[in-house]
Amino acid sequence: MNKSFSPLRFPVLLAMLLPFAVVEAHVISEEDHHAFEHKFAGMCVEKEKQTLKGSGVLLSEVEAVCDCIAKEESKRITIEEVRKFVREGKYPASLMMKSNAATYACIQGKP
Repeated sequence: MNKSFSPLRFPVLLAMLLPFAVVEAHVISEEDHHAFEHKFAGMCVEKEKQTLKGSGVLLSEVEAVCDCIAKEESKRITIEEVRKFVREGKYPASLMMKSNAATYACIQGKP
């Protein structure tokens, strides 16, 4: 048996490289960010359209705020949230919490 080979080297090497492999697997692509922003903004506008009639708020204003919220939220999403929201059509509670923070960021300072 070759003394330079040790069965322990492979697990140690694997343990050293695994964090990098996991990080690489969880990177959100620009396409995923764009798909998220498009779907979220569309959902937001559709929801707000129901309350627009007689409110004096313009659709263009709603679209601008919804786009802002989608972009703000997209900065903080995880790959799991992208998978659930964009690909599976689910709305995780974690997105709802991030949406509240993004909404605040987009409307703070506006009348």
